Amino acid sequence: MFRFARSDIAIAALAAAAAVFGMLGFAGFDVRLSDGLLFVAWSLTLLALFMLAIRVPLRGGGSRLSAWVVNALISCAAIAVMIAANIALYRHDLHFDVTREGRNTPPRQLTEVVEHLHTPLALTYFYNAGDPNAVAVRELIEIAARNHPLLAFRAIDIDKEPGLARDVGVHSYNTAVLQAGDRKVLVENITDATRLGYAALRVLRERPQMICFITGHGETFRPTPAHFHYSHAETLKGHDTPGAGDVLVAEPEQLDRLQLALNEIGFDMRAIVTAATEAIPSDCTVVAEIGPRTTFALGETELLVNYLRGGGRLLLLIDPLFPADPDFENRLLGTVGISMQAAIVIDPLNHFRTDPDKVAVPYYAPHPITKRLALTVFPQARPIHLNRLPATVNSSVLAASSQDSYLRPPSAAGGITVALEGATAPNVDRGAQALAVALEGVWPQAPPDKRFRLVLAGTSKFATNEYFPYVSNGELSVAMVRWLADDDATPNLAPQTYSLPEIVLTNRQMRDTFVALEVLLPLTTVFCGVLVWWRRR
Repeated sequence: MFRFARSDIAIAALAAAAAVFGMLGFAGFDVRLSDGLLFVAWSLTLLALFMLAIRVPLRGGGSRLSAWVVNALISCAAIAVMIAANIALYRHDLHFDVTREGRNTPPRQLTEVVEHLHTPLALTYFYNAGDPNAVAVRELIEIAARNHPLLAFRAIDIDKEPGLARDVGVHSYNTAVLQAGDRKVLVENITDATRLGYAALRVLRERPQMICFITGHGETFRPTPAHFHYSHAETLKGHDTPGAGDVLVAEPEQLDRLQLALNEIGFDMRAIVTAATEAIPSDCTVVAEIGPRTTFALGETELLVNYLRGGGRLLLLIDPLFPADPDFENRLLGTVGISMQAAIVIDPLNHFRTDPDKVAVPYYAPHPITKRLALTVFPQARPIHLNRLPATVNSSVLAASSQDSYLRPPSAAGGITVALEGATAPNVDRGAQALAVALEGVWPQAPPDKRFRLVLAGTSKFATNEYFPYVSNGELSVAMVRWLADDDATPNLAPQTYSLPEIVLTNRQMRDTFVALEVLLPLTTVFCGVLVWWRRR
């Protein structure tokens, strides 16, 4: 009776596992997961072939001719399998980076743009071959450009091709030239691949877009300076990563980080004074009112209403202390069925650090603005109420507090302490409060082809310099503007915040981490020690 050896069982198991992983690779999973499964199948196939090879005799039985034929057939079969496996691996390329710092992995800002390309993009990098940072950028671009036919990448040593550099207007080392159609963007002195992702968004933008910031009510917006003020702080990345320790120096209540992020992806910005104009300028793609301190003058609310009626795009970030007049509440907000209460939301369950008036939002309803957001913080936010909306208007709650939250007077802003977490307000009404909403549709009594978009948030602080770098606040701020501008052809990229990296946890996450590290881990050690003593006594 024929008996299987252990090696036969191992080879059969490897072949069966390779077949299973290969079928799963074509089962319709995510591209990265499918490529990973196919790579595992390829590795198992090669291992099975190796185990078969060491069992093949050096010389077949029978005559010399038959032995040569058998050996030739075995060799041809092995070569055919190897070629097929490598073709499959090439068509389903997968990149592994085993370095701790991820030095061989292109930044997400670049890879996401490349993976979502719908039109051809040409990228030429004129680099200095003697600069290790420039060589690293060239290698990262090559990794990102693999198997992407819409991205044509070319790296040129500027010292070897100075005439070609002059022909395209390049006069300095490490300059990237990006071209899509008849649009061209030139970025000088670039040794950070992250900036290439933002430059690609600029060149892929088919038309210029202007963000008009309303001023005249105490807003902190100021025209973008020619040069931002940076400082430097030593980080774990040291000087090996360009820009790792760059920190933007700016006033906490201003919008420099938001303006810099919008400018990097190709938006233009300017200020408008609605009290001194009769209509919103026609070149304004989005109108933004961020953090007004004084009430609107007569006629300003009607100006914004007419703008929305004509299909405008408006961003309203209103703080609790803003004195909203009845015209603003009834004529602008009430027409589309929303209202704002003069209060601040206190959330004893999900909040930033130990401040329950800084509401942390870890979960979001599906919406283009909140796609891929992790955690955001809404400091001292006023609640938003959705009442009866017109039939032509659709609304979405972008962010909301937990069911344990309650309201406090706006005068308490900045004076909330942990003692308020239920001890001083045991009988208040609790429930989830909307912190940011998005509306779109047709304004009541407006032409059906004029579709407006409106984003309303109960605080402006999450977009300011102080809170922009925290968790996903920067991504949320930029995503709001991009959705209003109908700029969703390319993915939302995480903006550079130019601040030191931090780990921010909600109150519940801090509590769970404390219990796991300070309670469960020591108790587990004690339990294991007692168990060992008991067995050895």
